Amino acid sequence: MTTFSHISILQKTAGITLSKPVQVTLYMLLSSLVIWTVLFSTYPAVHNTAHSTRHHTLGVACH
Repeated sequence: MTTFSHISILQKTAGITLSKPVQVTLYMLLSSLVIWTVLFSTYPAVHNTAHSTRHHTLGVACH
C-alpha cells in the first residue's frame, strides 16, 4: 500500500464519518438514549424530577 492510497483512504473515511447525515443520526441516537435513560431512571431524584416535568409540560395524567 502506498502513502498516496493510505492518505486517500483516510480522507474518504473522514468524509464519511463527518458527513451531515451521520452527524444528525449520531446526535439523534445520543439524544434518544439520554431521554430514555432519564425517563426510565429508578434513581429517586431523577425519576421524581422527570415525572413532575412530564406532568407539568405535557399534561399527562398517569395516576
